[in-house]
Order: sequence, then structure tokens, then C-alpha cells
Amino acid sequence: MGGALAGRVVLVTGSSRGIGAEVAAKAAAEGAAVAVHYHRSLEGAQATLARVRAARAEGEAFAADLGDGTQASGLVERVIERFGRVDGLVNNAGQTQVGPFLALGPEEWDAVLRTDLTAAYHTCRAALPSMVEQGSGSIVNIASRLGQVGIAETAAYSAAKAGLIGLTRSLAREFGPLGVRVNAVAPGFTVTEMTADLADTEEGRRRLRDMPLGRFGRADEVADAVIFLLSDASALFLGQTLNPNAGGYMP
Repeated sequence: MGGALAGRVVLVTGSSRGIGAEVAAKAAAEGAAVAVHYHRSLEGAQATLARVRAARAEGEAFAADLGDGTQASGLVERVIERFGRVDGLVNNAGQTQVGPFLALGPEEWDAVLRTDLTAAYHTCRAALPSMVEQGSGSIVNIASRLGQVGIAETAAYSAAKAGLIGLTRSLAREFGPLGVRVNAVAPGFTVTEMTADLADTEEGRRRLRDMPLGRFGRADEVADAVIFLLSDASALFLGQTLNPNAGGYMP
């Protein structure tokens, strides 16, 4: 698109690696100032920040544990304090969960829901007032194919991602009339640092059989869908879920 996000400020949670890192780099290439969020991986955040600055974009890294509601909302407040505004919010940070439902304890359930769903509640709640005040903004929530179809032994993760899609639709209806667009992206199996080991297992091969394209997605391909939703090219998209999933789910 070239300059599609010029003059805007974009916060990408969980952008020290994987899909988040690709979104941050592509947003910078489109002219945005980028707030890079990380929890534990300062080294990864610095690597992403180097890519942002290599694109001649302004950027800064921010640490926060998004499982803590105060830190999640505080992250947005710090970004607004630093850059003066936030035009795009990408809720990408997530925590995976794989295992039998009866072995899923309440502590793990709560941890996954806090990171994958409740954190987005806090960041959206912190970002929306300034977006409404300026009359514009775009929020993109990174959901998952698992939240659409459900997969055995991913109960907490699937539930959280399904909830994120519901949150997306509700906020789109409430804040669309005020100039703020809210959408989601639901990738299929995407090869990242977090999923590379799973790709070469029997479970990975089973998931590949569900994809008519015959291959897994790449993080940069998913990021392209996010950049589209952040840009004015998606002006008519509200409450939508884009599905870069290699055909693994066809709604």
C-alpha cells in the first residue's frame, strides 16, 4: 500500500516475536509510529524495534504483563503519554493451551482467559476514549480458527478466542457510529517460534490435512490482513473476522 498508515500511532501487543513482530514491522513500513509491547522478551522486543527503526519509523518498546488488568490498561496510557495518541490497537498477545479438558485446572483456565480475552477488554477500554474523542481509530483483535471450529484439548484457548470474536462484534456495533472500527483476524495454523515444534508432529500433520492450500500460513501473511484492517482501505469493514487460514475454515 505504501504510506497507508502515515502519521498514525499503532500499538501491537505481543510484538516481540511471531505475528506481532511482523505486524509491527509492516506498520512501520506503512509510515506508522509503532509501540512494541513485550512481557518477558526484551531481546525480542529490541529486535522488533530495530526493524521498526530500519523502516525509518518512530518506535518505542513497552513492557507489561497483560494478564494483570492494571498493567494492560496502563500500557495504553503510557503509549498515549509517549506518542500523544493511539490510532491503531492490535490485540495480539496470547497464551496457548493444549491438553485434555479434565486435566485443565482452574488456574490454567483463568490464566489463558486473562491473557487471551480479558487483556483485550482492558486495552480496548483504555484506548477507546481517545479514539472516540478524535473520531477515528481501528482495533484489530487476533483471534484463531480454533475459536471458530473448536479443537479437542484446547478448551481454554478456543473459548477465549471465540469470546474475542464476540467482543469484536459487540464493540464494532457500539463504537462504529463514533468513528472507531473494530475487526478481528482469525489465522489458521501459522508457523511461528511458538508453533514450529507442533508443526512437525502428528497433530501438526493432522491440521495440515484440513488445509486445502496444502501448507501452513506464515506470520507475515497474517500480518498483511492486519495492516489492511488498520488502513483506510478497509473503511467498510466493521465487526468482521478475516480468515487467513489456508482454507481450514470456510464460514
